[in-house]
Amino acid sequence: MRVFDTQVEKGRSMRRGALLAVVMLLVMAGLIGGSAHGVALNAEGTASPGASPVGSPSGSPVALVGDPEAGKALAAQCLSCHSVDGSKMVGPTWKGLYGHEVELEDGTKVIADVDYLVESIKDPNAKVVKDFPAGAMPPYGAILTDENIMDLVAYIQSLAE
Repeated sequence: MRVFDTQVEKGRSMRRGALLAVVMLLVMAGLIGGSAHGVALNAEGTASPGASPVGSPSGSPVALVGDPEAGKALAAQCLSCHSVDGSKMVGPTWKGLYGHEVELEDGTKVIADVDYLVESIKDPNAKVVKDFPAGAMPPYGAILTDENIMDLVAYIQSLAE
């Protein structure tokens, strides 16, 4: 009976070891995959402030770089309230938005940069644009991934050119 107990214990130990190995591989794959996005670059080709841990939309030291084509595909729902041709709808137009000054309902002005756009997608009531209704846009921070949000931002950036 003792031999059988020893073999059972060895089997349990091997299963624990295999489970631990799988968990470690998944963690390592996540760490490696998370760094594959690269550092955000500005128009001059240097690292942007968004590439720092504090300014990063994902809260990590590596900022995500968006794909405008993926953002355009994601924007289908957004375009029921936001135009890309300058026309006024429920929400502000995205045409020429990126990099320009935006007046908020409280009279302050901000530049529509990456940080502003990410915040506006995640928490649209944080800074409501003048002449547009507060509460019209739901917060998408819990719905979209950081990568999705950066894709949308990249698409909005492409409309500024």
